[in-house]
Formats: sequence, C-alpha cells, structure tokens
Amino acid sequence: MHMTTGEVAKLCNVTVRTVQYYDKKGIVSPSNTSENNRRLYTEADVNELRLVLTLKDMNFSLKEIKELINSNQSINTLNVLLSEKLIELEDEIQQQAEQVEQIKFVRENISKESEYPVSNVLNLNNKIKKHQAMKTFRRKFMGISLVVGAFQYSSIIMSIMKKKWKPIILIYPFIFIYAVLASKKYYSVVRYLCPNCQNEFKPLFVEWFKSNHTYQTRKLACPHCGAESYCIETHE
Repeated sequence: MHMTTGEVAKLCNVTVRTVQYYDKKGIVSPSNTSENNRRLYTEADVNELRLVLTLKDMNFSLKEIKELINSNQSINTLNVLLSEKLIELEDEIQQQAEQVEQIKFVRENISKESEYPVSNVLNLNNKIKKHQAMKTFRRKFMGISLVVGAFQYSSIIMSIMKKKWKPIILIYPFIFIYAVLASKKYYSVVRYLCPNCQNEFKPLFVEWFKSNHTYQTRKLACPHCGAESYCIETHE
C-alpha cells in the first residue's frame, strides 16, 4: 500500500509542509515515486515518520534523530540518550521556574502609580535571593511563634479548667520576653523594597513596629521617594 504526502500528513496529524520538510532534510523520505513523479510512502515510511515525531516530542533535535535512526542502534542506546535528555529538561524547568519567580518578584515591586524609568528595574537586580531568604526566615519564625502561641493558650485553658491562675502569672513574663526578643530579631534581618521607586531601605524601629502590615508587607514611607505604600520584605 502506497500513500501520498497528503495522506501521510493526515494519518500522522501533521501538516503537508512538515512531511515535505523531513523529506527534504533526508530524515524520512518516501520509498517510491509514481509515474508522474508523485512521492509515495509505504507503511514502513509512515512508521519511521511516527518514530521521528515521537522523538521530536521528547525534545530531540532533528540532527540527533537523524543520527539515531541512521545508526541502527538498539533501544538501550535510546534509553541512555533519554536519561541525558531528562537531565537537560529538568535543568531547563528549574531555570524557567527561577525566571517565573523573578518575574513575579519584579511585578510585585512595581506599583501601578510608579512613573520611574525602566532602568529602575536594576535596583531589583539580585534581590530575588534576598527575598527568598526572607521567606525561609519567615517560615521558621512563624513555626517557632506557633509553638510558643500553642504553649501560651494551652496554659490559659488549663488554668481556666483547674481554676488556678498561678500558671498564667508565671508564664506571661516569659511570653513577654519572647515577644520582645522575637520583634528585635525580626527587625534586625528585615529590609523593605519600595514599589514606587524600587529602592531598598530600613525604617526606624518605632515606625516599623507601629505600621500596618500583612504577612509579607508593611505600610511604610520610603525615605528615597517619600511615597507611602505597602513595601515587600526582603532579607538584610
């Protein structure tokens, strides 16, 4: 059974131009031609094209595919190449994930009202690692705070149940000391990025302590541009 270029393209769910391209590159060429010089493909040719398309889907280059097909190597050779390809793809995925994080970080640090030049993005250069470091610190900090909080509330519940207030009186000085030390520690490692001018700064402790805040931001006045906005935390 012989098939034309159009029939092969339809069977393999690709365009006629794709089939012609592989033919031109000498990757998959038809085994026969008709009397009027039409390209005719056999079942074996179609299977070879399917193999090429499968390898292409696995990110092999046409050069690699041509060498693999022409060399008549065993499927174990393909397995080795697939292992190498997997490492390449995982590296690419990691790089793309880092690019996504960088894009998100830059977008978060540019307010809609900002009219500064594009060159201000340089102020954010290499800040992503500090931002990630702050995320790590924040997770650890919140974990410890949750443990302390659980200890505090369990002491209150036990005191109420037993109608004894001495445990609360004893525990609260330690809770207060922890709160003071925790606040100082947090303040010592944190800095902020202004979404208006993209400059980094550290507010005064009093301003920092009194300001409204969310999980990752604080409403602060930037000392560089004077704009008051919710600024994203970054690590020292």
